[in-house]
Amino acid sequence: MTFNIDKYRKLNGNTLKLIACICMLIDHIGAAVILPVFQAGVQKDIFEFDKLNMFYKVLRFVGRSAFPIFAFLMVEGFYHTKNRLRYALSLFIFAIISEYPYDLAFNKTEGDFMYSSNVMFSLFIGLLVIWAVDFFRKEFSMSDKKIYRIAFYPASALVIAVGAYTAHVINCDYREFGIGIMLIFYFFHSFESVSLLASYFLLCGINNEFKSFPGFILLFFYNKKRGKNLGKLKYLFYIFYPAHLLLLYAIRYAIYKI
Repeated sequence: MTFNIDKYRKLNGNTLKLIACICMLIDHIGAAVILPVFQAGVQKDIFEFDKLNMFYKVLRFVGRSAFPIFAFLMVEGFYHTKNRLRYALSLFIFAIISEYPYDLAFNKTEGDFMYSSNVMFSLFIGLLVIWAVDFFRKEFSMSDKKIYRIAFYPASALVIAVGAYTAHVINCDYREFGIGIMLIFYFFHSFESVSLLASYFLLCGINNEFKSFPGFILLFFYNKKRGKNLGKLKYLFYIFYPAHLLLLYAIRYAIYKI
């Protein structure tokens, strides 16, 4: 009897995106509400320190799965979107919109963009890098002229280096590691097991990101379908990012005044 793993792959793109949003929300409850309470030393008596610390660790563990799912779906979106320019502009616009809520939620210096920037910038930079590499791949590496095929490598390396450096300088979430796993998802798009393993081990290069393995397991059960066409409702996923950051900041400020 032949074992067919495909029949167990029930997760479509919309379901994965919803799971990633839930994981991100759980993670940010820990990072935007509980962690600042620790840092300010104003934890309420209702929680003993040890219990609050354990709760915080559980929240952050769950949240580690969000980014690999978002990164994977960004690459899927690159392959399947009808308008890559609109896709890139959507990421960029919401990256700009989300920066102030991000700074408020994570208690960064207001207006200090270079201190740290939100994950939308990571996805935007990753998309631009992949777009450029994909262009070089089609224009150069498939050319009949050897000089063009050779040019693909330095041209792609330059774009990747610029993208990774930019992510590092603006200190967006996951920095150059995030760009790296998006590139792995792109280059090994047809070899899903390789892409999942390679990107997981790369992500393990960041402290505590080995805890992201549940997210990669979920990606293994992706059925390569987008799910129901949401139309304009797809932008709710974009709006959710700055909206939930503002909400968490408001909750923290209302309770702890920090």
